Formats: sequence, structure tokens, C-alpha cells
Amino acid sequence: MATVIAIMDRDAWDANTDVLVVADAERQSLTWVPRDLWCPPIGHRINKAFARGGFPLLLSCLRDLGFSASGGICLRRSAVARALNGISVTVPVEEPLRLWYPLEPEADLSDGRKPVDFDPPSERLEGERIHQWIGARRSRLGPSSDLHRIARQQVFLQALLEQRFPFWRAIEDPHAVRFTGQQALTEAASVREGWSFRTMDDVLPAEIEGMNVLVRRIDDVPAR
Repeated sequence: MATVIAIMDRDAWDANTDVLVVADAERQSLTWVPRDLWCPPIGHRINKAFARGGFPLLLSCLRDLGFSASGGICLRRSAVARALNGISVTVPVEEPLRLWYPLEPEADLSDGRKPVDFDPPSERLEGERIHQWIGARRSRLGPSSDLHRIARQQVFLQALLEQRFPFWRAIEDPHAVRFTGQQALTEAASVREGWSFRTMDDVLPAEIEGMNVLVRRIDDVPAR
């Protein structure tokens, strides 16, 4: 069995899950599930599952996608911000990145945006630059999707694991974390450098009910 680790995109329990990662301790693997993935059981993107039905609904949706996750940890945005406060991480940059980011970390892109750039061969990330690296979703150079952002999250997490980052800092505030039980915490704490990183990337872009989403290649896209 596995544990899902979710991070909210706002500091509220009714927010969307901005990051979804399934940690499988037996296989020593982490699998990212795109937040924009269409979830037929709820008729919406999977990032709505936790807000609508907590862990029971989120785990049910993941089982529908083929993940046998038995527990979970969900962090509000403030928990992650607190854990990353004051740290500095160097990440490799293979090619120039030209992205759009909201004027403030928790603002909507539609309310205003600013350009952010990351250049080879590496960037030192700290403060808001960390959140821009892991959270920016729109490219200034052409089409982009959640898969591009996931790739940057994986690079960032790998750098944290290499420098032995104290991940327990993310669960210090009991008001900013929820979990299904001690087993979920134990499984999440077992993540180490050397685990394989995967992405649920066998997906295609689609428009459903006016929303830009990702659908699995094996799924039929519902008629509009």
C-alpha cells in the first residue's frame, strides 16, 4: 500500500490540492499525479477531491486511477511556507525558463502577473524564488501544462533530499496538517535520496465543461 501526500494551493482546507504525490515505500517510488487530471467520479479535476470529501474521497479517486493508497497527509500552504522559510537550495537548469507568476504567491494569475526567469546552468532558490520555481504554471515561450511544473518540483525535491532537508518541519503546526494516522507519517518519513520519481504522464489535454483539463489516454472524453 502507499500514502498520498497533498499540498493545498491556499491556506485553507477547502482549497484545491496543488500537489499530489503518491509515496510507495515498498517500491521506493514517488509518483506525481497532475492536479488538472479529469476525475470522472467527481466530474471535475482531481484537485477538488480533498475539498469535497477529505481523505475518503481523495483515496477513492486515486484508486479509480489505479493507485492502492491506503492513507494520506495533507498540508496547508502555510505549513510548506513555514518549512521552507530561510532555506536556500541550488537546482540545475538545463534550458532557459521564461514563466509567468502571480503578483503575490497566493494571488490568481488573472489578477495580475509578472515575468520570472531561470537560466542555466543552475539557480540558487530562496524565499519567493522557491515558490516561483515549484508553482509557476504558464510559460511565456509557448504552450505549457502541469507536467512542466511537476518536472521542476521533482528537481527541487531531489535537491532537498540531497541536502538532508528536515521535512518534519512541515508538520510542526497541528492546525496546518491533517493525516489519516501514524502509518501515513511513517511511510512519508521513509522517503530517501535514491527513490525513483515518476509522473502520471500518459495524458492528453482536453476541454470538458469549459475547463482545460488533462485526461488519461485510455479514458473517453465526455461529450461537451
